[in-house]
Amino acid sequence: MIPSNQKIYNIHAKNPRNYFLKITEICLSFYKKSMHKTIKNSKKIQNYILEKTQKRFLEDVCMENLMEEFKRKMFLDGKSKRTIEVYSNSVKEFFRWFYDSYGNVEYKKLYRENILEYKSYLKNIKKSSHSGNNLCPKSINSKLSALICFNEMMEPDNIVVSKKDLIKIQAEIVNPASITKKEIEEFRQMVLQSEGCTARRNFAIVTILAYAGLRISECLNLRKSDICLESNQLKVANGKGEKARIVIVNSKIVSAVREYQKTDHVESEWLFHNSRGERLNQTTINRVFNICCPEGYEITPHTLRHFYAINAVSSGIFTIPEIANQMGHSSIKTTMRYMNPNLEEIRQKVEQL
Repeated sequence: MIPSNQKIYNIHAKNPRNYFLKITEICLSFYKKSMHKTIKNSKKIQNYILEKTQKRFLEDVCMENLMEEFKRKMFLDGKSKRTIEVYSNSVKEFFRWFYDSYGNVEYKKLYRENILEYKSYLKNIKKSSHSGNNLCPKSINSKLSALICFNEMMEPDNIVVSKKDLIKIQAEIVNPASITKKEIEEFRQMVLQSEGCTARRNFAIVTILAYAGLRISECLNLRKSDICLESNQLKVANGKGEKARIVIVNSKIVSAVREYQKTDHVESEWLFHNSRGERLNQTTINRVFNICCPEGYEITPHTLRHFYAINAVSSGIFTIPEIANQMGHSSIKTTMRYMNPNLEEIRQKVEQL
């Protein structure tokens, strides 16, 4: 079986000549063994493949250069590392769709017709890799926003996609927490009682997510120097949009982190790390949630953040700006989405009229 071009490309990308020769050598060998044709005909095939492979290689190199320039411009524009990564991947996804749809046609520039067809593809055909369902409007808009940025930065004299193309999303009211405090506590205990030397580490993580409302990326990016147990606070140095904030934590978090630190004997700058001292990745945490989640529940890192927001709002203890600061919301409008009325309370009040 002939190896894929991509595999050989990865090996010989630094030496185009070797890349071409390797491709033709493999194809020639395959042809000789399977078809038993003459050397003369094999040479014709070799030349044909060389021509086609060289063209595709040059296209790949040009596209890679284009993406690197796009990343550079986003960096100079002050985009966060996360935004640069997401936008780059989204634009690459567009180009994969472009070549899959239009074959080996050389990319010249963006055309509005292509944008509209791609938008239709995202709405009607593209499936979520997580749920298997159609993409939600928010996901589609994220991909279109990447193309808007690419268009503005790389082809400013050829604007064919703008914010007007984004799908209009009705302002959402967040549903009441789908999980109770009792269920959260059951989950935390399951994590604490899980086997292995990482139980206390994982227990500290889920406690921070549930009772400080951090995003999972913010939690895993905490350094040991970012948390001060004596003053009950931690510093989120790189929140969403590269914004820093101070978060006040409760005694549950202080106790969980303190007990974890007693068992942490690995040299590392990261608060949460693996056995080699490397920053913990989200895949590891997702595995913990899958293993420890009680049967019948669906708990994710974002479920715990959602739980924190709903309970902070419904408690009436905090002001909306205070909750917005704790959660790292850039606008209190985002926080106010959690001010969902309790239907049972409304029924009782209606009866009192």
